[in-house]
Amino acid sequence: MTKYYQSTNPDTKTCIKNNTPTKRSIKNNDVVRLVENSGSDQRPNPEGKLLVHTPSNEVTTSYEILETKLLSLGWERYYGSDPDLFQFHKRSSIHLISLPKDFTKFKSVYMYDIVVKNPNMFMVMDK
Repeated sequence: MTKYYQSTNPDTKTCIKNNTPTKRSIKNNDVVRLVENSGSDQRPNPEGKLLVHTPSNEVTTSYEILETKLLSLGWERYYGSDPDLFQFHKRSSIHLISLPKDFTKFKSVYMYDIVVKNPNMFMVMDK
């Protein structure tokens, strides 16, 4: 997401992308308001991480692919009370994997959860 901080002076604007200011030009006496450009968040995984199934070296590009891999590892679909989550549990453990139903919201925090709960089966890589 790109955030723009606009000031009362039309000649000054600071753009914050990836939490890094690209230009500092807001003056001390200006009033600032936040304008967010959320258009970049519509594509899957904007942070540049990939979940890779290590044995097959296959990149997870959909929940269908991920579900196939997890089912083969003994995970089962769990139908909880939250319709916005795609969940899996393993009978042999207390672990539960909860993922957002919308694959475009599948971020690295969910990827690392899968990696930790499936040692040596998945890894997270930079694009």
